[in-house]
Amino acid sequence: MHARFEPLPAPTRAQEAYDTAQALRERPGEWAHIEDLGNLNRATNLAYRIRTGRHSAFRPAGAFDATSRSADDGTASVWACYIGPSDSQTSVDSEAQIRAALHTPTMHGPSRITAQD
Repeated sequence: MHARFEPLPAPTRAQEAYDTAQALRERPGEWAHIEDLGNLNRATNLAYRIRTGRHSAFRPAGAFDATSRSADDGTASVWACYIGPSDSQTSVDSEAQIRAALHTPTMHGPSRITAQD
């Protein structure tokens, strides 16, 4: 092991994804061309990963919309748009915050409360 002091390397593609996601957040509702890929399958896969939040830069799931478009030469492009967190994600987050504030445990499975005569 050794210490070698030198300037940091240029940002990686992962950092570019976070920068792209931030740029989209700054202009909600606007579609932007974000990537050109070798074929429609790869572009469609990336668009899916963006929409579902499987690409960590584009979380939470549902906060971004994305689509792919094929070109005449066989390549494809990916377009994305920031739409904000989905209603279901907001509901889940809100419910978790309320539960934490009330210190109420979550209930899993059927309710254990029964009516008394």
